[in-house]
Amino acid sequence: MLFTSNKLVVGATYFIAGLTSVVKANDCWDGPFAGLSQTGGGGGGEFCDTKWKEGVVVTGFEAWANSKNVRAFQLYYSDGSNSRLYGKIDGDKHARIDWDPAVDSISQIRTWGNGRAESLGRVQIRTKAGKELDVGKDTNGQDTFETEIGTGIMMGAFGGSGDYIDRLGFSMLRGKIDKISIDDVVFDEDPEALNARMEGLKTVTLDYADHTNDHPEANETFSFGKTETRTASKKFSSTASHTFGWSNAIELSGKILDLGASSTTTLKYEYSKATTEESTTETSVTLTYTVATALKPGQRVFCRATAMYGEYDGDYASTVNIWLEDGFTFGFKSGGNMKQIQWSDASSVCQDTDFAPSKRAVKFLA
Repeated sequence: MLFTSNKLVVGATYFIAGLTSVVKANDCWDGPFAGLSQTGGGGGGEFCDTKWKEGVVVTGFEAWANSKNVRAFQLYYSDGSNSRLYGKIDGDKHARIDWDPAVDSISQIRTWGNGRAESLGRVQIRTKAGKELDVGKDTNGQDTFETEIGTGIMMGAFGGSGDYIDRLGFSMLRGKIDKISIDDVVFDEDPEALNARMEGLKTVTLDYADHTNDHPEANETFSFGKTETRTASKKFSSTASHTFGWSNAIELSGKILDLGASSTTTLKYEYSKATTEESTTETSVTLTYTVATALKPGQRVFCRATAMYGEYDGDYASTVNIWLEDGFTFGFKSGGNMKQIQWSDASSVCQDTDFAPSKRAVKFLA
């Protein structure tokens, strides 16, 4: 028995061969998706492949076909994983398309049946950057079915398959993102453990002098001082902004680790009480040191200027919350990373004897 249409609209039920079949709720249908539909016939085993509840989106699609229908396909995800292979590889038609969701998105998805309401005949995917995949049979004269692409972010795929792709539909994020926040931030290590082992903290020598008053009869005042500039920075990064192509500010809250001053000349790790934004910040730090020493004829003096330098690179766990413009919200667990470089104030000292070798650090070069 043949059917004139092979576009199946997903909802609480869908219709195949004139019969009503109840579809169990699953992650491919119950979510923030644009209007859902699938193209093909009613055979094959049901499948749903998505990771949207983990904050992972589709970034690639690969398909194989012959002159009759689409034989197999596979998805590729933003976390570097891929789906299982649906169907069986067969035929002489093959293509793969990949896109970066941070800078590109889906602009159009078109599908065709095999002309007999039995299987998926052809699939075409285009991105806003101009990439295209077009795999399948000759569908000249057949009906073309457009997938509602929403924001162009692909969240998964669903349908039925066996030896070939019986039917296929795509789960697309339905609305624009209004806000992303990263909450409940907890770093892998606490400040006490980091401070105990002085993680990434060291005292560096900014300048060193070995000076002798060469005047045979006159006293001399030797001045040792300078003003130098260094860069302090802090960078938060997570997969959320990249995965969903979000370029606006993302607020972070929770136990935010910070490398700050425990005194004017030392650094320590502590929790920041303020919320912050996922971004990269750089500031110029002015290191000023000066000391004057009175020297008698022939007297020798050793001077050294130092500052504490801290460098941290650590991971954290968090909950990412996403608000769509239509009011729908969802969240997922996600990790992130913070990199920070910090400087204390500089200090200087002059003395009659040279500094111990273990404390004479190599001069820091910016």
